[in-house]
Amino acid sequence: MLMVMPLWGACESIRECEFKPTKDARYLCTAVAMVNPVVCDQISTRDGITQCRAITSINPYECDRIDSPGKRQYCKMAVRDLQRDSIWAIKPMK
Repeated sequence: MLMVMPLWGACESIRECEFKPTKDARYLCTAVAMVNPVVCDQISTRDGITQCRAITSINPYECDRIDSPGKRQYCKMAVRDLQRDSIWAIKPMK
């Protein structure tokens, strides 16, 4: 069975966050798992904070504040995938 992962590296629980490779990835995972955008403020870059807030709030308009065109598009795609609950969203395998 092929399992496709979301663009932003989602977590289903806070427990999974400790296994993320970087501090920023752990903060993003924690913010999303807790649905708490305040955690995003601990991310090291301004674009990272903005992306985290957009993903946590599922609001693509937050992505417009990202300076890099590539990161902005990446952010919008991640939020769009969450909004649509598309095949990119993590689903428990049974």
